[in-house]
Amino acid sequence: MGYLTEIPRYTIRTTKGNIRVNPAFDTVLEIQKLYREDELSDLEKVDQALRMLVVNNWNLSLFSVYEKYELLKEITKLHIETKKRASTKKNRVPILDFEEDGDYIYASFMQDYHIDLIDMQGKLPWKKFLYLFNGLSDKTKIKQVMKIRDMEMPEHNGKNMKYIQQLQELKSYYALPVRGGGGQSGLDMLFATLESMAKQ
Repeated sequence: MGYLTEIPRYTIRTTKGNIRVNPAFDTVLEIQKLYREDELSDLEKVDQALRMLVVNNWNLSLFSVYEKYELLKEITKLHIETKKRASTKKNRVPILDFEEDGDYIYASFMQDYHIDLIDMQGKLPWKKFLYLFNGLSDKTKIKQVMKIRDMEMPEHNGKNMKYIQQLQELKSYYALPVRGGGGQSGLDMLFATLESMAKQ
């Protein structure tokens, strides 16, 4: 089924009862930050992520470790993952960071859709947010910033020195900070794909 014809399923039936899910965009972004934490174990990350996503999270105490992993995998499949499209570029530098670019994204949603993302916290599902993000026009701030980050520096030909200098200044101004390492195993890898989805 396509996105426009499928009915979102925010209740998941399990052997331990029905689980109600709220995959709001701000929750998913907080989970992404959670998965960058090196101090937490995989199990702690899974527990915290489920507490954030599941409305009736008191039921989670009935789940085994394996069942928790499976539940988070199901929630991710239903409400977080989107279809990936092949990238035309290899070894791309990061051009988007939802946390660092929050102000640009907020302004862009207001500009194109007149949607106040602060008012939509806890309400706008991640997939809807992502589809709207992907549909932002080139005139929005975030799309302009992403384009600058993605531009290749031209070779100097004796006449374009001023342009190269201006582009270097823009790239420097809008450059994203280098993030620290940390394990990228299991679900870490899954949540690390959130930003790549928005760039397709």
